[in-house]
Amino acid sequence: MKQIVAVLFALIVAGCAGASHDAETSSPRDKAPDAGVETSAASAPSLPAPKVESPPTYHKGYKLTFRSRNTTFDVTYEGEQDGQLVFHYDTRDKLPYDYLYTPDLKLAGISDAQQQSRFDPPVGYVSFPLVVGGKWDVSYKATSNSRHSMGEISVEVMAFESVHVPYGTVNAFRIRVRSADREVGRMNPFETYWYSPDIGYFVKHETNKPVYEDPYELLAVSK
Repeated sequence: MKQIVAVLFALIVAGCAGASHDAETSSPRDKAPDAGVETSAASAPSLPAPKVESPPTYHKGYKLTFRSRNTTFDVTYEGEQDGQLVFHYDTRDKLPYDYLYTPDLKLAGISDAQQQSRFDPPVGYVSFPLVVGGKWDVSYKATSNSRHSMGEISVEVMAFESVHVPYGTVNAFRIRVRSADREVGRMNPFETYWYSPDIGYFVKHETNKPVYEDPYELLAVSK
C-alpha cells in the first residue's frame, strides 16, 4: 500500500493537455537547469499572476511526453469513464496504468492490470480558482483491494513564473506539496510541481529527496 500512496504523489502526472490547445508535436529545445528545488525556484523571476477560474477541457488522444532521470513516458487522455477523466500512462519500466481524475483534476484512483486503488476524497495539487497564495489541506483514505491507509497533504501555491523544461520555456504556477502517512506518523519530503495553464497540466516535478520520488519534466506535446 505504501507503494500505491507513493504513486499518488509522483506524477504524473503526470498529465494531459487542454482541448483548447491545438499544439503540434514538439521537440526538445531548452535544457532544464541542474539545480535543486530551492535553487531553481529562487532563481525564477515571478510574473504577474493570473487567476485561473476553472480547469481545462481535454480532447481525446492528447498526449504529453515526460522525461525522468532514467526513462521517458507518455500520458494520453483517453476520454471519460463513469464521470471520471482517464489518463493512460505508457511507461517503459512498469505495467501501464491509468489515472482517474474528477473533472476538476482531483485524483480519484489509479488502476492497472493487477490492482485498483481509490482515494476518498479525491486529492489534487490544483484547486480552482487557482491563484498565488492559495492553500489547502486534504485528509484521505487510500484503498486497494481489501487494504487501506490514511494520509494527508498540505498544498500551497507559491508563485507564478517562467520555468525551463526540454519542451521549452513555459509560464507556470509553482506549487509546494507536503504529504504525510498518518498511520506511521511520518512526514514525507517536500515536493514542488509546476502547473502550466497553457499546457493544461504539470510540466515539471522536483523533490528535495530524489530517492523518494523520481523528478520529471515535459519533453514533448502532441495531438
